[in-house]
Amino acid sequence: MEIQGRRGSIVINNVDDIIKIPDLRSAFAVMKELCIPTTNLSNLDEAKKRIIDHFEKSKGPIRIAPGGEKLEGLKKAVEEDKENRTALKQKYSQSYEFFKQLPRQFQMDLNQVFTDIDKQFQDRPAELSKNECTILIAGETTAGKSSLINLLLGFDLLPTSQLSCTATMCEIRSDKSGIKEASVYFRSSQQDSGKKSRKAPERLNISESKGQQLLRQYLTQVDEYGESPIERIEVFWPFSMLEDGIVIVDTPGIGGAGKMMKYVGRYLEKSFGSIYVINSTNAGGVQKGRLQDFLRTVVNSAGEDFNPDAALFIVNKWDQIPEIDQPTLQEDIWKKLSKLYPGLKEDQLCYISLKDAAQAIQYGTQTADHKQMSSAISSLLPDSLRNRLNSHYRWISSVLKRSAYSLKVSRVLASKNKDKVQEKFETIQKQMNLIERNAGESLINLRQSMDVEVELICRKVEEALKSPELNRKLFEWNPKECPSSKDVKKLCKQLEEKLAERVATVLNSWERSNNIVADIKNKIIRVFKRDFELMEDQITKCEGALLDGENRVITDLHKSIKKQAPVKQLFKKAKTNAVDEDLSSVKGLGAAVCSAGRLDISKNREVKNLMKNSKISPENRVCEAMTLYISSIFQNRELKMKVHRYFSKFMKGVDSIAKMIPDFLKADRQMIKTLSQEMLEYDQNLKDVFPTLIPKCYTLQGQLDLFFVNHIMKFDYKLEDLSWDMHEAPIGSGSFADVYLAHIKGGKRSDRRELPVALKVCRDPIKENTVTDILLEDRTLRDLDHDNIVKYYGATFKYRNTSQKKDVQWIMILEMCKDTLKSTFIGPEVENPGKMSSGSRHQLRAMKEMASYVIQICKGLKYLHDKGFVHRDIKLENILVGENKVVKLTDVGLAKPMVDIAHSIVGSPVYMAPEVLLQFERNYDSQADIYSLAIVLWEMWYGMDAADHIQQQLFRSLEESIKSGLRPSMSQSVKPPDNWAALIKASWEYEAYKRPDITEHIRFFDDFLRNN
Repeated sequence: MEIQGRRGSIVINNVDDIIKIPDLRSAFAVMKELCIPTTNLSNLDEAKKRIIDHFEKSKGPIRIAPGGEKLEGLKKAVEEDKENRTALKQKYSQSYEFFKQLPRQFQMDLNQVFTDIDKQFQDRPAELSKNECTILIAGETTAGKSSLINLLLGFDLLPTSQLSCTATMCEIRSDKSGIKEASVYFRSSQQDSGKKSRKAPERLNISESKGQQLLRQYLTQVDEYGESPIERIEVFWPFSMLEDGIVIVDTPGIGGAGKMMKYVGRYLEKSFGSIYVINSTNAGGVQKGRLQDFLRTVVNSAGEDFNPDAALFIVNKWDQIPEIDQPTLQEDIWKKLSKLYPGLKEDQLCYISLKDAAQAIQYGTQTADHKQMSSAISSLLPDSLRNRLNSHYRWISSVLKRSAYSLKVSRVLASKNKDKVQEKFETIQKQMNLIERNAGESLINLRQSMDVEVELICRKVEEALKSPELNRKLFEWNPKECPSSKDVKKLCKQLEEKLAERVATVLNSWERSNNIVADIKNKIIRVFKRDFELMEDQITKCEGALLDGENRVITDLHKSIKKQAPVKQLFKKAKTNAVDEDLSSVKGLGAAVCSAGRLDISKNREVKNLMKNSKISPENRVCEAMTLYISSIFQNRELKMKVHRYFSKFMKGVDSIAKMIPDFLKADRQMIKTLSQEMLEYDQNLKDVFPTLIPKCYTLQGQLDLFFVNHIMKFDYKLEDLSWDMHEAPIGSGSFADVYLAHIKGGKRSDRRELPVALKVCRDPIKENTVTDILLEDRTLRDLDHDNIVKYYGATFKYRNTSQKKDVQWIMILEMCKDTLKSTFIGPEVENPGKMSSGSRHQLRAMKEMASYVIQICKGLKYLHDKGFVHRDIKLENILVGENKVVKLTDVGLAKPMVDIAHSIVGSPVYMAPEVLLQFERNYDSQADIYSLAIVLWEMWYGMDAADHIQQQLFRSLEESIKSGLRPSMSQSVKPPDNWAALIKASWEYEAYKRPDITEHIRFFDDFLRNN
């Protein structure tokens, strides 16, 4: 409906349009058009309310009373959370019973890994009994955090003035009995006697306006240093939209009170979700530095329990953005936030005018944006509740997996000759000592390297500050920028602040353009990654030696202890743990350098004379002061220490990750010591308990994992996010799953189109005896990121029995590739090198085409081998071809750690290496994939199926034939060149150690392409 108003045409399509009616005359025009009586109206608000009443009645919606709407589904989520916490407490009880059944040496091993495990088994279930789940609301000063909470409360309780913002932490709890009160908790203060004292908490009755006003005063109170004298305020209010146990925490604005980020960090440690309010009118909304600091604090405070879904971003003051600019700004905010918060989903962003939303509540209705925000908060709270459960699940899971590991080690050792056991212990002890020594040396080298870099940076900074380019920026001052005061001390202080800010800003700009800090960080990360990933692999091999490669529990154990990252890995702590030093609003290396600068009026005569000189112009005084200030930086012996401290904060992240190495070693070394001392004594007893303890451990783990999948896990996608006709025939089938073509639906933004994917749907429902392997496969796939490995988008599920929501079927969402290497190279129409005239131009072209594919296969395999995995089923059908002829290895879910493949037969017989097919070696490694690759190379050359070809030559079993040397024939009409044939033959050698490794294959085909 379009109506001509005082300021032009007015379009009325929804409640939001009514709220935007600009004046009373326009409102009367609307009312006239809609035949709404205009009698007894005195102002615009009354007119809007009458129009909304008419509009709502004509549509017949359910009216919402002021006071905060009930969030849909929240009551159910809270009830489910109570049930889940009760179930998890039962899991704790069962696991503790199992722990007490373990022989003493195994209990000692667990206590070594999980310090004071008995007490933890008591304390952790008690934590689950606590009914509180904290949601922290943060944002920049004046972004609208308090306005958001007032909207949710349905009452203007918290201060929202631009001049008086919240200065302390405010906890808001729902009180169903109708009580309205607050408790004010004060910080301790220094008395004249030197002792610290704390004022007793003050209780406020906030059911009346007087108490409410006093509450607002306490919330905004600050001292002369801008700090609040109040530690926190606890508010009880009949908060109808929240269930019992949900606590909303309002925080001071980021960029406001100086020390407040530290207090926010403390709250984040016990929070399970956060809402960040963004001011859309403030330079595009996303203030990268401050938001990045907050998000870094969120990640580091959550530690291993960080969940990217438990966050919501509310972009406020959207009414102040012209409609024509909204799509562009929306796109800009999305891009900036996506970089700062990888893994962000579109439904985690809400664009709203909290002012319009509050006004609509007064009219007894809701804006569309308010409804969308309420829906997003409804999703956030259950995610936050799940986040709390997840931390408990992971701890129990880690205990069970460590138990399984130590039990399996003992079972292997108990079956061996005692002298052999002792010999193995001694060998592994030496290896562990070497790893630990290398870990220590690597950290020492990193720190020494840091010392050298600091020396170098200090010299570079000095040269930069003396350079003509920076001098122009440092010594050019506008008269309006220059401080002037008759108070000499005050003038000196103002000058020092101005100079420090200018030097820091100029230095930071110089540093960024020269990548000084980034280069050092990358250098440290490179060394750290190389050294410690190598050590982690060495630990895995040590632990695998203890098991004779018999079990996959090592990888599962390590993955359970590490952080569970989303599909696109989020913040890498080692990269983001460098916390900048504050200097007013400027941070970075510049701030660290300037913290060594001084204008000391009491000790430096030149500074004192300059401040007292009334004849000098303000501009000249600033320039002369700048010379003295820069000089003081390099005369200060603390400069190197300040710069070193700046980088040492980055090193803390490295230290914390590196500490995992000695922790693992210490626990394993203690286990070896305990086992070597006591295993002989309990030899027969151990043989008796293994048959009961190990299956019991796996049963508990399976039950726990099944509970996780059914009640805690947040799947990456819902079925409704996918376009998939499940009644269509699958495009492929395997032993355990069918593969279907589907699409991930496009998002709200214009750049999001439907993405074609392959759905791998498990035929059988998840059960307690399969779920642990499924979760390990899922975590393994999430760790893989390479151009030549098929991309894993995550998982979803469907119920086989949809009516009763039973029998969960696991669905993997994978990158869609329409072709396989088999369809590319096998067939009568394919121009394989073996079908061309030898030495011809056509054959050379076909060889180059083949070589380009082979290099990609090898790069994908090398990536797997470097990560300690063996593919185990390399064949043309499992090698896909994507866009631009990019090769993608698939079925990598079958890939298993090299320490975990004893006696396991997976793959197609004709491609199997002899050690796999004949099982004459207890362990096999990546060289098994080289044998399979050789068969693939033969097929690509001749364009023939190796299985069909070999079948024609079989006169006895395949196993016997392979043992006697049967391989695909190299005597076809057009043989490969001698060097190609030699590589293929070497790669299918009977003895694995004679086969060339994957790097040699890459080098061979690279050389061929380079020379042709």
